[in-house]
Amino acid sequence: MPHPRPVRKIQLSEEHTRRRLIAAVLLLLIGGGALAYSFTQFISPQGGWQEIRANTSGGITCAEEFTFLYDVGSGGASAPVEGRAVISLYTEACRRAYQAFHTMEGFEGVGNLWDVNHRPNEAVTVDEVLYRAFETVQRGGERTIYLGPVYERYEDLFYCQDDSQLVDFDPYASGAVREEYAAYAAYAVDPRAVDVELLGDNRVRLHVSEEYLAFAEEAGISRFLDFGWLKNAFVTDYLAQVMIENGYTHGAISSYDGFIRNLDNRGQAYALNLLDWLDSRPIQAGSMEYQGPMSLVSLRCFPANEGDGQRFYQLRDGQVRTMYLDPGDGQCRAAADFMVCYGDSLGCAEIALKAAPIYIADGLSEPALQELIDGDIRFVCLEERAFLVSDPRLMLTDLYQSGGVRYSVSYMNERTGGA
Repeated sequence: MPHPRPVRKIQLSEEHTRRRLIAAVLLLLIGGGALAYSFTQFISPQGGWQEIRANTSGGITCAEEFTFLYDVGSGGASAPVEGRAVISLYTEACRRAYQAFHTMEGFEGVGNLWDVNHRPNEAVTVDEVLYRAFETVQRGGERTIYLGPVYERYEDLFYCQDDSQLVDFDPYASGAVREEYAAYAAYAVDPRAVDVELLGDNRVRLHVSEEYLAFAEEAGISRFLDFGWLKNAFVTDYLAQVMIENGYTHGAISSYDGFIRNLDNRGQAYALNLLDWLDSRPIQAGSMEYQGPMSLVSLRCFPANEGDGQRFYQLRDGQVRTMYLDPGDGQCRAAADFMVCYGDSLGCAEIALKAAPIYIADGLSEPALQELIDGDIRFVCLEERAFLVSDPRLMLTDLYQSGGVRYSVSYMNERTGGA
């Protein structure tokens, strides 16, 4: 994992250590581990920037997929009191999200994805977190969550130890698998075959046609719904919502797979590392700085941290298989090497749903990118060592230059002639 580097040096008196830590630019590295390490080595456990860790004594949570950095003690209460309150809220939220989106297990008293998948054509009461996620999906019109049968098979690809094993899971390695995924995709994109009906009061009904039920039963498939790579976008938004509703906004939450909610409204500068894959390793190709509450969604076609073994597989010839599956045929695609979509008026899930059909494609479409801009979503795209930036006010820094490799920047308004 690349180690975060400071975007800017700020010289302050050594006697104001706490002020220096608050004023310094905070680097949010996708995955977050190195960032958390750098802070926890230099702050007092009684206050300041710290990683909030969920209490796992009460059961499994999703916290291991997230990094939550918080300026403990900055909200007026003492650091111990505020710290305990934030940990308690975060723990319960992580446990609730873990259970609500689980596809392989049911939980007593919790209506989750497993329950919905195993009770097709029945009304099921689900956790409100999941119900709100279904509402967001319906507003966006994306059909990715209906690729459940494909995800159920495809996710085993990431546990392969050798390319020869891919033939059972990879549509690019097997014509039979390609046909199988295409058949499921045909059902996935058809609301008459499978669709979630929202009944109100957190009740849903998963409609599945008799034809599709028979097809799935013959294939031994029971997972019609799966949020797949989108799951943590919804979880990140939910965790952020819990913190905001309880007044704890002096922090930032990031998932290992690229979803970030900055909650901090104090005007501090944050920066996101922009990554690329060079000489079979991830590098920091640049950095973008931002301020204020923000939702960021980063998409990339290469692994960059330890957790990525669950969603990337690199073949011997250098090709990479990802979790970004096209609902049209169930095959993975990436229109750019790296892409960040961000905004201050939408959550991660809404941004990800709008970015999905643009990124999961054979190439970038400038008209589609313009639609993102029109929808109040900004972006930075990387193709072949060239960044394309939507916001003419955004300056990228720390552009990688070494050994003849140089990264460049261009702006959308330069291409379209806009302001």
